[in-house]
Amino acid sequence: MRVDIQNNTFFKKALNKAFPELNASDFSGISIDSRNIKPGDIFLAFKGESSDGHNYISQAESAGASIAIIEREVETSLPFFQAESTQKFLHDLASAYRNHITCPFIGITGSNGKTTTKDLLTNVLSASMKTMSTKGNFNSTIGVPLSIFECNGNEDIAIIEMGASMPGEIEYICNIVRPNMGIITNIYEAHLEYFGDINEVAKTKSSLFSSLGKEGAAFINMDDLFISNMPIACKKVKYSFTKSSDYEGSWSSDRQTLTINNISINLSAASETIGLNALAVFSIASYLKMDAHVIKNKIESFQLPAGRGNILQFQDIMVINDSYNANLESARTGINNLTSLSKGSRKIAVIGDMLELGDLEEDHHKTLGKYLSEKKVDAVFAFGNLTRHTIKAMNGASMFHQYYDEKASLLTDLKAFISKGDIIYVKGSRGMKMEEIITGLQN
Repeated sequence: MRVDIQNNTFFKKALNKAFPELNASDFSGISIDSRNIKPGDIFLAFKGESSDGHNYISQAESAGASIAIIEREVETSLPFFQAESTQKFLHDLASAYRNHITCPFIGITGSNGKTTTKDLLTNVLSASMKTMSTKGNFNSTIGVPLSIFECNGNEDIAIIEMGASMPGEIEYICNIVRPNMGIITNIYEAHLEYFGDINEVAKTKSSLFSSLGKEGAAFINMDDLFISNMPIACKKVKYSFTKSSDYEGSWSSDRQTLTINNISINLSAASETIGLNALAVFSIASYLKMDAHVIKNKIESFQLPAGRGNILQFQDIMVINDSYNANLESARTGINNLTSLSKGSRKIAVIGDMLELGDLEEDHHKTLGKYLSEKKVDAVFAFGNLTRHTIKAMNGASMFHQYYDEKASLLTDLKAFISKGDIIYVKGSRGMKMEEIITGLQN
């Protein structure tokens, strides 16, 4: 990720405040990737699990970097500043920068739906406010501090997505962002490889609400058992499909129309997921005093980003592309959506491994197999070592269910199996690259 800071006076002030020994000059940008460096940039040498930015300082220099921020000695002719750690350098710099930004910040976290909620909220609020929001999914302890530098100080509101892959990360991010409002979309068993159990997930996510000052506002999903019971000291704005709340949602029978407090919204796709996100966004935008009909129109015009449940039509079939990421609950939601869309069409699930589930990986993949059987999908094509457990759990089921070692073999059999009018649901964790199946179907 690279952030353009050319002519950003706040950045220079923050750098002078946090690190006066650097004698800040006018830098062009700041980046953690030597491949994105442009002349005049700051290069932050981060050490990750699989790569070390200190090994790419010569490339950053060749690309025109003005200075490298390092945490261990290296041989280079590029001017450098050795910090205690590049992580702490970025933290302190972003914290100093945040002091110059006066617009309110909205923090978004949760197990599922963070990015789609952020994108939908940005689409809605931008109708009446100058809005800054996190780009892509730069929601980590590195991505969020860099994203803050995108605020120029003339915004009406800033929307920050916050992700966590291990305990304590939401608190760390909130200490930098200092949000004024916050929403936790849901709490499910995700990233359990590092969290251990769902209670630790909930504890980490709850740090967003804990960080809000008494003048802040927490948007509460009352249908989530963990979120609805979190201790909250600030103003509570409640939304729900099942309980009495400030904002109450209900569905049409075909899941195409969502009604919120008597406002009917025609969704761009018949998707339970987009409906849940829309209810959350409607609550936030209404709290910020946007006109309900403007909110309705902006939700109706929103198109889901690729890989997050968007619907494709080609070769007389429908494909639901939910390939961006996966855990058990998001897979269940997607399968429910597949079932609601079928209307007599054959339902085909193409699934890849759900990763980062720790000790529960086998159990969750077996549970998915049982769920697919219960929902009576017409065929299941599985890829990835863990989906062996899914197919095994379906033994005895009458529908077609097959595991594949190779995507090419799966694709060949899938093409032979499908016929006009079929609906194909594609799901898997990011590392499985299940979107390649969709590309193969289109070719």
